[in-house]
Amino acid sequence: MADPKLTRTAIVDTALGLADESGLDALSMRRIADRLGVGAMSLYRHVPNKDALLAELTDEVARRNPYPPADPGWTWRDRVRIAAEIDWRLYQEHPWVLFTFAVPRYNFGPHSLVCLDWLVEGFAELTDDRREATRMALSVWSYIAGIALQQVSAAMLAKRDAGQEEVSGLTALLEGTPRWPTPPALAPLEGTGSGDLLDPERLLRSGLAALCDGFAAGR
Repeated sequence: MADPKLTRTAIVDTALGLADESGLDALSMRRIADRLGVGAMSLYRHVPNKDALLAELTDEVARRNPYPPADPGWTWRDRVRIAAEIDWRLYQEHPWVLFTFAVPRYNFGPHSLVCLDWLVEGFAELTDDRREATRMALSVWSYIAGIALQQVSAAMLAKRDAGQEEVSGLTALLEGTPRWPTPPALAPLEGTGSGDLLDPERLLRSGLAALCDGFAAGR
C-alpha cells in the first residue's frame, strides 16, 4: 500500500537537500528513501528513475530562483546584470546544478525555459532575430557558469584536499614567488600582487560588460 505521506514533492525536496549537503555523487534513491523513512522501491511509484529525478531537481532549482517580472524601465543590460546576480547566488547555494545544467537530458525544463525567454525578450532591443537573441542569452549564461565553475571547483577541491597547496601558479607569479620561469608577456605582472585580478565576482562583471559591449557593437 502506498504511503500517503510520500509524494513527488517530498522526494524532490529531500533529494535537493541531500544534493546541497553532499553533492551529486552521494545522491542515491536509497539515501533519499532512508531520509524519508520509506523503502527505496516505493520511490519508483513517483519517480521512474534517478535520471528523471535529476531533471526534476534541476528544474526545481530554476523554479525557486526565478527572474523577476520585467520592469518597463529596464534595458537589456539591466536584464543581463539581474540574471548574473541571481544565477551567481544560485550557483553558490546549489553548486551541483552547474553540472546538471550542462547535461542536455537534465537542462531546459519548463522553468529554465521561462528564464531563457525572459533574457531573450531583453535582447529583442538589439535584434528582431530570435535565434540571434537566444544565442546572446546562451552566451551570457555560459560565461556566468564558466566563472562560477572555477570558484565552485576550487572550493570542492579545497575541501577534499585539506592541507594541500592551494595557491595557483598564476597567484604565485603575481605574489613574486613564481614556481617556474615567467613567460615574457606575463613578466610585467610578476610581484604586482593578485589584488582584484583574480577576484571571481569582478571577473564576472568585467567579462559580462565586455560581452555586452560586443553585442552592442555588432548591431
